[in-house]
Amino acid sequence: MTNKLILSESSYDYKYSNIYSRIDGVEVIEGGFIKLLGLLATRKCYYHIRYVKYRGYLGTMLRLILIFMTAKLSGSKIIWTCHNIYEHNISSRKYNDLIRKFICKISHDIIVFHEDLIEFLPKKCRTKIRVATFGDFKLFVEKQVEENPDFSNKYSNWLNENKAECPDVVSISTAKRNNLPVLVTQSKRMKYKVLIIAPGVNLEFEPFSKNLLFYNDSFVKKEIFNILTNSKELVGFIGHDNISVPTSLYMYASFGIPVIVLDSKPSNSIVTKHQIGKVIKESRELSAIIAEVKMNYAYYKRNCEIFMNSSSWKNSAAIHSSIFK
Repeated sequence: MTNKLILSESSYDYKYSNIYSRIDGVEVIEGGFIKLLGLLATRKCYYHIRYVKYRGYLGTMLRLILIFMTAKLSGSKIIWTCHNIYEHNISSRKYNDLIRKFICKISHDIIVFHEDLIEFLPKKCRTKIRVATFGDFKLFVEKQVEENPDFSNKYSNWLNENKAECPDVVSISTAKRNNLPVLVTQSKRMKYKVLIIAPGVNLEFEPFSKNLLFYNDSFVKKEIFNILTNSKELVGFIGHDNISVPTSLYMYASFGIPVIVLDSKPSNSIVTKHQIGKVIKESRELSAIIAEVKMNYAYYKRNCEIFMNSSSWKNSAAIHSSIFK
């Protein structure tokens, strides 16, 4: 019987559908701010903040204050999932810091997806924090059946031009805080074929190189599964440096694909601890690091499988369910 109601402004994507579908007795209601604020005012429940809805400096803070006051009046609890220390859609670091401290204060429970994030949160809130993980993304990628003829055509022509069967390195991300210039600039100095899929992401310079395909025109779905499944000794590049756990890291590991990440927490900690790839500290090292990963590909691939065995949606659901006891 459902006895725990969760309100969420952000739609529950593949990640949270996998988590909450495994918890008995919870019901999730998604909706706009006004609708959820009305529900919050009339019943005792949980208000889940997954991503900060940025509405300008004043509007963002006002929304959070209203959520806090309404939750207090109805006896409800606020849950915050801290995905990013620095939100993608808030450019000011100082304002990020202010919002993060305020949400920590008003939240009853906080979920982080790696222990490294804890040190960036106020010490006073440490007792509220639970550490969870992501799980396997292979089924999610496989179910993306929408085709992108424009990408397919450009990808096929690019492979033919390079007389190649598949890329050597791939970066797949829509994140705005993604240090792609590291990969783009080095691609001009490397023999490796580099594929970057970054819908809606623009660079400040022209990413031209024969061995580089930079695709940002639209979303690529079905084709990604084929690339991740059929490419030989493919290496994933993750350029996140906003102190967050990239879901792409779990996506690559789900396919047994080793990764190269920037020397930024928590990506560097995860890759180093589980030996699922390499950490790059200086961009000029990239070519040598790719070569090292490819030389020891079977070792890193096996570690990806071990890593995913220990990182499951079931385990994450168990951590989340402790909130409702």
